[in-house]
Amino acid sequence: MVDVRTLAAAVLGVALGLLFVLAPETIVRVQTAGRLPQDRHGRYGEDSPRDGSGDAEETGVDGVPTRWRQLVRVVGAALILGGAYFGWTLV
Repeated sequence: MVDVRTLAAAVLGVALGLLFVLAPETIVRVQTAGRLPQDRHGRYGEDSPRDGSGDAEETGVDGVPTRWRQLVRVVGAALILGGAYFGWTLV
């Protein structure tokens, strides 16, 4: 009989890993509650960005820094490998 906990670890690991790899911007947004540190500027109630704030190369269209996006993808790959390992132990 298949161990349910190991099967759940394999399925959740691969599913979360795929989510991390395919949608890293969403993961960063959820973890930072929709605000990034460089978004905090200006006076209370102002939503317009400052002139010349941030590097265009370092942040994507959605404002998520490239390094954070890469880090989330690496974590996703590790989750996929972990899920695959647990799936392999079931065989």
